[in-house]
Amino acid sequence: MQLRAVTDRLDETSETDRTPRKTRAVWSELAPLLITLIAGVVCYGLFFRRGAWLSVIGYSVSPAERILSGEVPYRDFLYNYTPGMLWLNALLMKGFGASLLTISAGLLFIKLATIVALFYAARRLTSSWIALVPVGLSLAWIGYKYIFGVFPTQYSMLFVLLGLVFMLRYDESESIGWLLLSGILVGMVFVFKYNVGILLVGAGTLAVAVRELALNSGDGPLLKRIAHVSKRCVFYWAGFAVVAGAMALYLAYNNALGAMADHFIHHVFEYGEKRAVPLPPIKHLGPAALSLLIAVGAAAFLLRKAPRYYEALLVALTIAGVVALLIPARGYYIKQSASAFVAYFPILLFASVAAWLAWRLKKGNDLREWWSGARRLTIVGLVALGAFLEVYPRADSYHIIRVLTPVFLLLTVVLYMAWPAFERFISKRAPSGRRAALLSLAAPLALLAATGVKDSWQPQFDSQLRFIDRVPLAVEKAEGILVSRRQQQMISDLAGAISDYSSPGDSLFSFAQKGTGFYFLTGRRNPTRFVWWRSVGLKQEDRAAIIDLINSRRIKLILLQDSLKDPRVREAVTSNYDLVRPVGDIAVYRSKESS
Repeated sequence: MQLRAVTDRLDETSETDRTPRKTRAVWSELAPLLITLIAGVVCYGLFFRRGAWLSVIGYSVSPAERILSGEVPYRDFLYNYTPGMLWLNALLMKGFGASLLTISAGLLFIKLATIVALFYAARRLTSSWIALVPVGLSLAWIGYKYIFGVFPTQYSMLFVLLGLVFMLRYDESESIGWLLLSGILVGMVFVFKYNVGILLVGAGTLAVAVRELALNSGDGPLLKRIAHVSKRCVFYWAGFAVVAGAMALYLAYNNALGAMADHFIHHVFEYGEKRAVPLPPIKHLGPAALSLLIAVGAAAFLLRKAPRYYEALLVALTIAGVVALLIPARGYYIKQSASAFVAYFPILLFASVAAWLAWRLKKGNDLREWWSGARRLTIVGLVALGAFLEVYPRADSYHIIRVLTPVFLLLTVVLYMAWPAFERFISKRAPSGRRAALLSLAAPLALLAATGVKDSWQPQFDSQLRFIDRVPLAVEKAEGILVSRRQQQMISDLAGAISDYSSPGDSLFSFAQKGTGFYFLTGRRNPTRFVWWRSVGLKQEDRAAIIDLINSRRIKLILLQDSLKDPRVREAVTSNYDLVRPVGDIAVYRSKESS
């Protein structure tokens, strides 16, 4: 009896001990997710009502409103991307009202879902707490100038990450259902941006092929293994085809598919020829490279000769670097060099991963063994590369920042896999061991994040640390949106001029790109199939059609910017329209029959 009583007490104690351990384990899993959600809500919440990029409103929001009136993309108006973003925003405006705030709220939800998807993908590849690294870096690089710009990558990145997660699930389980779902998600990317969808189909197909050939390296002749790879890829392609095919059938049914294909062909060639932006000059990397070389040299010297000062040096170097990057009007060349480094960083990362995978393969490892160590880097690397190539041939900050999220995920996986060897190396030399190793990785990550704060956060504030966009717009469809005082004045004046000389529903055409935003803001109708005069992919006959409309005076108002010197346009407008009011560098013209 006494023995049984002691046993019962031990069982109770054991159960009591297990409960706190379970609670700690659950909290350890939930806490990073909660941190991700809270950080996302705070960071994105600060900006979702700030900024109004007029040309983007004209290009991406106004066409969505045209869909609400029954128009079909490509048949009734041209658009340079696949129409997923237009359909989604048209649905939001139908349900919640046609306003910029509706669009921004929908985009806020998408961005929060994307940051959670990033956390989930990183957690599957590393651990709950390590998954905060790509989340933190992505929030540090929150966006370029107009953070809630309505462009396709803002929406498609969610599906890129989910497609990656499903590909990883397939690799773990070999269930073709996950492969089919991954293809469906890539199809969703295609609906938002066709070139990225095509790139990701290629990246996913390559990942599947490498996996199957590696895991079946000794199973029969090569042709048999290729047939096996093809069977698996068919499921991936089928998932993609379900979504892309549904979009194509809808457009074909509405007599828009041929027009879309014809426009995309002209758009691709003209975009590639005229819109390429080269990488920053190599010489811009000099200050950052020299600083990095000096820092690494000093750290290596102390680690070898005076390891007890190693951590203090890391902290000092990190603080000095962050201060140099973030203090305004200081260290211009360092700031410029750090930004240039980020433009080259993804390319260097992809090249390093490819070199490491090739080195491991060259060592003569069994292919199955090679894949067991290469699977994460191969799948994540190919998906990140497919998403990154969206910016080609653009290398400006506006485009590169859009595609850094999967690059940060790949970087985190690389560091996570290298950590055991790196920790052993540092621990043999530094007294504090693991802590010194953590500081060694935290220092460059902190500088990378600080560069993001410099490039994407600081431009949102003035010299007194106030938001630049803090003045509310009074235009009905833009109520609740905050802009700079200068932009508020310009929008108010131009919207007032349009309202004074026309009525809602009247026709308006803007040669000025920023003037196209007033189709939506003032409720005026664009009677052409084109957003603006210099839109990429327009043919000569397209521009001739606009001139014909002007000569026939079928457009009520014309917005013409001072910088446009095209003699055909100037002659057509001044012959058939009267100047009624200049607003900044944009002049408002009214047809002479209406005067």
